Parts: sequence; structure tokens; C-alpha cells
Amino acid sequence: MADDLGEKTEEPTPKRRMEAREEGNVSKSSDLSAGILLTVVTLGIFVVAMPMLANAKTALEMILDGSFGHAMRVDEVLEVCKFLAGAAVRIVLPLLLIAWAGAYLSHFLQVGWLFSMKAIRPKLSKLNPLNGFKRIFGISGLVKVTLDSLKVLIVVVVVTLTLIQYSDRVLVLPYLTVMQCLSEIGWLMFDLALRVLAVLLLLGILDFFYQRWKHTKDLKMTKQQVKDEMKQTDGDPETRKRRMRMQQQIAMQRVSSAVPQADVIVTNPEHISIAIKYDADNMNAPKVIAKGADFLALRIRQIAMQHEIPIVERKPLARAMYKSVPIGSEIPPEFFQAVAEILAYVYRLSGRKAG
Repeated sequence: MADDLGEKTEEPTPKRRMEAREEGNVSKSSDLSAGILLTVVTLGIFVVAMPMLANAKTALEMILDGSFGHAMRVDEVLEVCKFLAGAAVRIVLPLLLIAWAGAYLSHFLQVGWLFSMKAIRPKLSKLNPLNGFKRIFGISGLVKVTLDSLKVLIVVVVVTLTLIQYSDRVLVLPYLTVMQCLSEIGWLMFDLALRVLAVLLLLGILDFFYQRWKHTKDLKMTKQQVKDEMKQTDGDPETRKRRMRMQQQIAMQRVSSAVPQADVIVTNPEHISIAIKYDADNMNAPKVIAKGADFLALRIRQIAMQHEIPIVERKPLARAMYKSVPIGSEIPPEFFQAVAEILAYVYRLSGRKAG
């Protein structure tokens, strides 16, 4: 019934996820991005606060102490402006770099490296006022407003509890010196910022997992879409079946021509068969001339019995050689002793000499 209605019940395929990523459609939490950005900026301010204050203090002292004179010429005015501009750059530039690093980090941690031209192409659908009205006043808009209000309420509660905890220290601020007061206020603001950021990061992490779930839900596919994608990727199922039958026929033909030349068949016994041949005049080591699993293994044994080729059961050896030795390759040294014992046993049975 779901298939008839075209309901999206199937998980998105890797191809659909890749196409969505190429279009810039990825799961990303703006709350987590904001939380990471504010955290990085706050810690950055804490690190560069003292150098920033020192630059500001130097600039202010030079302005107030009349170092440039009262009646300044044009070149002196330019010198003052140059000095103030340099001081402003030294104060603001570290913050800008820290903010950029925080923004990049918040994006990279969620999405990784991604650059999509499709995401920045203009779309007329984005200019449709009806779609914007639905986003603001629709169900999703109401849910977003409710969640944002709840987040603000949680932050207000954290701030209130922190101020209550520090109320005694706030009340004694008027009795402290200017530097003591600034230091006390600075530590109070830093502690408050860390608590708020912890809440924002927790809410951002929860929103990140929600966005991942929602992104997967939005990318879900109908059964018909999955079938169409399989046809595009792997070809028509009937064509694929015909190709598999042709490959099986070719494998059977190779087995039918190769197995009669074998000296021995090593089996698992039911699931794997390995046909081994050794010619001392032309080979440095025994060679695997055919191998197969399941039905092909049975066919190898049938051909071997028709041509009276010995079949020897060696389970570990058959499994190891099936995985590691390609058809037409000489066996590696680790199998020499086991294969030599089997060939010696076969030669004794048939009265042949080795090689």
C-alpha cells in the first residue's frame, strides 16, 4: 500500500546522500555552530584580554598626556591617526581571527570539507513569499519559535542562579578599588559565560542529533525510487541476470577444460574445490589451475571423478588456498609442504614419480 501511495519508507542510499551533499543539502545544527563559535570567542577573549588592555592603556595614555602637543600640524595629526589605527588593529584583529577560527571549526566539525556551487546558485523558489510565509507561520515555524523560547528561558534561569550564588560578592563591589572591582567583575562574567556556554553546547548537541535524524527522514525514498536508482547504477535486473549467467557459463567452460589436466583436487569437502597441477619441467611450484565454491566446487568434483583424478579432503588448506591463491598462479611457499605431501600421496597411489 505504501508503495502504491509513493510513501518514502526506504532509507536513503549512499548515492542519494552524496547527491544531496553535492547540492549543499547536509545536516547541520545552527545552535551547535553558535555554541562552538561563542565558546571559542570567549576563550580567545580570556587569552588575549591582557594584551588588548595593555594596547588600549598605552593608546589612551599617549592621547591624554599630550604627547603630540596642543597645536598639532597636519603631519602630527596623520601620525596620531596612524598610531590609533595601529592600536585598533592590534586590539580588534585577534578577536576577528578567533571568531573566524570558531566559525570554521563549528562548520568543519559537523559537515567536514564541503564546497558546493549548487548551494549558492540563485533559485526563484527562494523568492516565493508563500513559501516564506509557510516557513514562518507553519507547523515547523511554530515548533522553532517554541524551542527558541525554551532555550532563552533555560539561559535566563542559569544566569539568575549564578547571580544569586555570587550576590555576596556583588554587594561588596562598591567597597573595592577600581582594579579589584574590574578583576572581580571580569571573573564573574567569565564564570557566567562558561555556564551559559555549557548549556548552549548541550542544547546544540541535542539539536545536532535531531537535525541528523530530520535530514535522513527528508532524504528517505520510495521503493520505486530505489529500483530506478539501482537500474541507473547497475543496469536493468534482467540484463544483470543475463550477464551473470554468461559469466557462469564461461566459468564452467574454463573448469571443464582445466580440471582434466589436474593432478589432484583438494576439497573442503562440500563447499570448496581446488584443482592443482605440477609439472617439474615447466613449473617452479605446483599451480592452481581451477577453483570454485558451492555449485562450481561440485562441478569440479564431478569432472574429476569422470577423469579419475584423485580427490583429497583438506579443509584448512582448501579454505586458505581458495582465499589467497588466484587461478593460474603458483602456490606460495607457506603451502609447499602441505601440497607436497598430498602430491606424494597421490603419486604413490597411481604409481607415478613426482614431477
